[in-house]
Amino acid sequence: MQRSGFACVVIGTRRGVGECRSTMSYIEHSLAQSERLIYRGHFPWFYPAIAWALLIGMVLGGSVAYANGYGWFGLGLLLAGLASFLAIMAPLWTTEIGVTNQRFIYKRGWLWRATQELQLRAIEEVNLEQPLLGRLFNFGRLELRGTGVDDILLPSLADPLGLRKALQDGMAAAAQPGGIAVPAVKRHPDETAHFA
Repeated sequence: MQRSGFACVVIGTRRGVGECRSTMSYIEHSLAQSERLIYRGHFPWFYPAIAWALLIGMVLGGSVAYANGYGWFGLGLLLAGLASFLAIMAPLWTTEIGVTNQRFIYKRGWLWRATQELQLRAIEEVNLEQPLLGRLFNFGRLELRGTGVDDILLPSLADPLGLRKALQDGMAAAAQPGGIAVPAVKRHPDETAHFA
């Protein structure tokens, strides 16, 4: 089952009944008329797993501390767990990485947005860094080098070879006069909606 890149935002109305409006991700919002998304990057499964484990562990620890008369210590554990959860999950929620048939897009941030975009025809090399654990669990980092721009070092991503293949396919298409057809969007089965 594929999920769309849209998220539902409930907007209150005068009668108190919520109305659902779709919001587009930054990448989908910035597509030109002739541009198509061919690949969307995603983070490895263990980032949210670690965040949830920390949150649950700190809540349980805080509850035990509170039940044993250490109220302030329990509250501190609860707040530390919430802060840890948000510190890990906020970048996952606010980062988008995508390849279109014309460019590479890397967006970070929500209130303060920072983007790095690179035309596919300007990419000179795509380097992969994948340690042993990365090979076992299918994650790694890519570094993009382009003509006349700073290098773009991406965070650890799931399926880095898929992203590299999409970049190489797009680079080959951009090098052809008139371009060639590139495959449709590849989405990870458990991809969640991104908020721009």
